[in-house]
Amino acid sequence: MSALDESLRRVLTADGAHAAALIDVGTGMVVRAAGDVEADLPAAAATMASEARSAAGSLGAGAHGGDLEEIAVTTAARVHVTKVLERWRGDVVLLFVDFDRARTNPALAALQVSDLAPTLLA
Repeated sequence: MSALDESLRRVLTADGAHAAALIDVGTGMVVRAAGDVEADLPAAAATMASEARSAAGSLGAGAHGGDLEEIAVTTAARVHVTKVLERWRGDVVLLFVDFDRARTNPALAALQVSDLAPTLLA
């Protein structure tokens, strides 16, 4: 198992997490995934990457408040947290984590992803 796979499996230890993926922002492709990954993840990854590019573009360079850090989507059953990670091998990547909302809440999910993200690409 690669160090990247091992790191993604650590992300799955967060309360309520059942899937995690690294997504290349430039291409919208899934770099690696772990856990109970939905079949539509590739299409969702392309959409998340596009949203991240759009949000970053609308903020503009040197925007007041800083660069895009995270996108969160909450439904009755799920919490999706998408965290922008530092450059990895020259590319910007997203850490996407799918949580069961019955086992976490949006604030806790975001906090857990923020705590785990720095160790992911180390």
